[in-house]
Amino acid sequence: MLRSVLAMILATCLGLLTFSSTAWATTLERLDLQELVVNSDAVVIGQVTRIETELDERGRVHSIIEVRVDESLKGAPGQTVTIRQLGGVHGDIGTRVAGMPRLNVDDQAMLFLSGDVHQAVAVTGMAQGFFRLALGPDNRTEFAIPQLHNINLVERVSPDELNASRLQQVAPAELHRQAHTLDNLRARVLDLVQSQQPARELP
Repeated sequence: MLRSVLAMILATCLGLLTFSSTAWATTLERLDLQELVVNSDAVVIGQVTRIETELDERGRVHSIIEVRVDESLKGAPGQTVTIRQLGGVHGDIGTRVAGMPRLNVDDQAMLFLSGDVHQAVAVTGMAQGFFRLALGPDNRTEFAIPQLHNINLVERVSPDELNASRLQQVAPAELHRQAHTLDNLRARVLDLVQSQQPARELP
């Protein structure tokens, strides 16, 4: 009897631990660089200058993040863009969303953005669209560093015999497995943006 009770307690604890670990992860479709560029209305390099928070009608915290645009790789943003996302701390109330970009004031970043750049935008693919910039060991070379946190990535596989597509868990794309030199990543983004432009008709 004691063994069965202990087994039930252990099973319950393991179940709670499993639930806790999955509850703090967000499941998203994996995006590679081409998909990030295609699905973004703007791609910018800039610096976070201000972060404010507010509560919505449900008592959840939203962060309003102002980014100074130093370089635009896609789209036509102004000198600043404003990111609005769920999560943050407002007074003694906090809202945490797994997988959201964790931006701080003074962060320098490459950001893939979706939405109206003259109003409020979101980071494309949540943390998949945020690369923090930092100097390498030589104090000269800038690197763009992926910032994936608590994200389960999936991809859609081909339909089966029943013609029903399904999702399967996958590893991060090459883009998010390592840091990239900023010059290299910028060049790759610009090439993809250029390839999206409609071909000009010959006179």
